[in-house]
Amino acid sequence: MRKRQKDKWKAKRWYTVLAPKMFGDVTAANTVADDPAKLIGRRVEMTLGDLTGKMIKNSNLKLQMEINEVDHSTAHTNFVGHTVDGGYLRSLARKGISKVDSNINVVTKDGATICVKSSCFTLKKASAAQVKQIRRIVEEIIKDRADSLELSKYVQEIILGKLSSDIYKVAKKIYPLRRVEITKTKWLGSTTPVPEIEAAE
Repeated sequence: MRKRQKDKWKAKRWYTVLAPKMFGDVTAANTVADDPAKLIGRRVEMTLGDLTGKMIKNSNLKLQMEINEVDHSTAHTNFVGHTVDGGYLRSLARKGISKVDSNINVVTKDGATICVKSSCFTLKKASAAQVKQIRRIVEEIIKDRADSLELSKYVQEIILGKLSSDIYKVAKKIYPLRRVEITKTKWLGSTTPVPEIEAAE
């Protein structure tokens, strides 16, 4: 007689994956696993619009979260990065304008290293000298803000648009800008564990 195979699906259990505290511990996803230990390190991606309910304003921004703890049937996550939708960015890069890209690694006040990519879109074609000046300003602001803020607050300023807004206000004095976007971030490591991101006041 053939041995009856064990139903692997029945051995699995559903887990609720929560977003970091800055999003109010809302449900980011539901997932299954036969062992909670296998969830540690698993990545979850959600749009900021899905989490906040502001679909029109924030639907182009995608958050990456990583499960770092499992408590019974609940999986908790840390923020590990974000990206802005490529289609949206291509729509901003029109003919006859300049796109000023920046890609630097910065260290926050609490010792976290984060890669920050940004793009500035001008209204018309800027000169090479103006592009160089804009890029310098962008990188200075991104680095200075990281120097003065802990990772949790720095991420909040990026995700909520404050950092890009502050860059816009300064860089537009060099040449008129249409838009500034922090297009991607990636947490690269820290001298201490990734801190839990507090809810914005």
